[in-house]
Amino acid sequence: MALFYPNLDILTIPSLNSTEAFGLIQIEAMMNKVPSIASNLPGVRQPVLRHAMGEIITIGNSHQLAQAVDKIMQNHALYTKSWQRIAELYAPNSVAKDYERLYQELLDSN
Repeated sequence: MALFYPNLDILTIPSLNSTEAFGLIQIEAMMNKVPSIASNLPGVRQPVLRHAMGEIITIGNSHQLAQAVDKIMQNHALYTKSWQRIAELYAPNSVAKDYERLYQELLDSN
């Protein structure tokens, strides 16, 4: 997939399923300088909310999806500023250290 993301201008996740989880695919895209458009679902919208690297649309609203695509394409540089920080946050070593820290805090609290 790492070779696929650089070929994208935008990743769209126009999900309708309310049980959709946190969008790791969006994080992978963002780490490759690709902004995301996501439906306003609890898990799906989190990467965009956390990193401001995309747009959130109303569930099932194709008109908003088209507007979001146009907005990002017209202002692409505004949506790719934080990609380095995203890559740092979600790098395997960073995630592993965060888990170790959390486990240690849990052990220390008992």
